[in-house]
Amino acid sequence: METLNVGLIGCGNVVSYGHRPALTSLPDVRLVALADVTEARRRIGQEWFELANADLYADYREVLARPDVQAVVVTVPQQFRREIILAAIAAGKHILSEKPIAYAPAQAAEMLATAEARGLTFGMVHNYHFFPEYRKIKELIDSGAIGDLRVLTMHYLGVIDYPGAADYKPDWRHTLAAGGGVLTDMIHGVYLAEWLFGAPAEQVMAFVDAPTYQQRQPVVEDLALLHVAFPGGYAAIHMGWGQGVGGVDASGSAGHLRMRYNQYQTSGFNQPIELYSVRDWQRSDHALENKATHMETIGWSFTQIWADFRDAIRERRPTIAPGQAGQRALELTLGAYLSGATGQVVRLPLPADHPVYQKGILGMADVAAWPESRTQAAGIFGLR
Repeated sequence: METLNVGLIGCGNVVSYGHRPALTSLPDVRLVALADVTEARRRIGQEWFELANADLYADYREVLARPDVQAVVVTVPQQFRREIILAAIAAGKHILSEKPIAYAPAQAAEMLATAEARGLTFGMVHNYHFFPEYRKIKELIDSGAIGDLRVLTMHYLGVIDYPGAADYKPDWRHTLAAGGGVLTDMIHGVYLAEWLFGAPAEQVMAFVDAPTYQQRQPVVEDLALLHVAFPGGYAAIHMGWGQGVGGVDASGSAGHLRMRYNQYQTSGFNQPIELYSVRDWQRSDHALENKATHMETIGWSFTQIWADFRDAIRERRPTIAPGQAGQRALELTLGAYLSGATGQVVRLPLPADHPVYQKGILGMADVAAWPESRTQAAGIFGLR
């Protein structure tokens, strides 16, 4: 089978624990070129992937100019992605993009339309699709183990606030350049909800806040509480940086299921994971094929994303998480921010002429905020 030659654009922390294990374990996917704006990160990547000096670039355009590069993975912050991805598409490269897809939905729509016109594969790094606990939950729901899914509750209230790469800007996730705060950072919960319901969201209402703003001057949220309407049911997504509970509950027409990490952590750093379903008052426990550590599970999930991306290119099919799923997740996230500011239910998809659709969270400054809005009181998203 022909090897897929890849160029990496951006060598931040996500590469170390995600893309590195994938790109060094799949025998028919090979990293041949790397671009990063900082020399320190280029040298780190050179060591990770055993690249020659000639394969390291400060300018991503030099990666795109290489005829041996068939696909690129773009891991730079989302504010820079549009220019890079459009240039990659113009160069005829397939795209695997980190999440979220873009800074604003208008950018995402432009990139996707351009890639489709060129017949190129555009996939998202929505790697939680391959976490054993979520795959089992999806399997149970699709098999009818709890009947029709009605209410999905997803708790991520103990998200670890990891800094960015020290050689770049460690605090970039707390700036407007990040496009949002904890909900944008952990957009995994958003796309998983759509995946589990098997249909796009139709409405969202939310409280979005930075509760500790009295001690600091935040510009993005660190707490987001969402209610989302899907065609067949509802999801509640609770997201926060700091200390808090984690886990998933799904209530169906004929039963329910529950997933909890050890000590109710937000993610599986403390295993084991408990997953069980209940139907007709009978409990069924479900074993999971987890790796020895959570970081190994993350590495494995990235490997599966890369394998799916490789196969999608070969088979001329969408990936498990095509770019369109990335755009929908971005719109739901921004819709939650908009709801928090206006105090209203927001319909999805967003209108193409809406300032938030066009400019992302920068468009929030053009929105008439609800006087009692906690989002405005916190002064985030330029509403101070």
